[in-house]
Amino acid sequence: MVGIDDKKIFKVALFTAICGLVGMIASANSITPQTVQIKDMDRGMLDKEVSVEGMVTGVSQSQKGETYFLEIMDGTGRIKVVVFESAATEIQKTSVNLESLTQRRIKIVGKVTEYKGSLELVLKDASSLKIMA
Repeated sequence: MVGIDDKKIFKVALFTAICGLVGMIASANSITPQTVQIKDMDRGMLDKEVSVEGMVTGVSQSQKGETYFLEIMDGTGRIKVVVFESAATEIQKTSVNLESLTQRRIKIVGKVTEYKGSLELVLKDASSLKIMA
């Protein structure tokens, strides 16, 4: 009768675990959004998720009042961050008033998009906005 002993099972399990860890470490950089400075953003980043940290210099709303626009400056440039109604509603459920973010330092994760020739960031979701100071 042919059988597999405990040492062989252990070796296979150990090899599989090591390969899994190496794979996770190797792919971690592609999973977490790249932190960028605004001046480094370009059209080659369209549809990619990035992280930006900066000071909110202005907050406005769409005419219907459902979408918010945050103007962020990081010392290298300015960019508009679009917060659609679903994310804005979730943010306000956490007792954060988007209109009170002016002159606050925030970190956001968003998708790079283009609107009327200008790059913008679309906030991923409510958990993608963190108030730093």
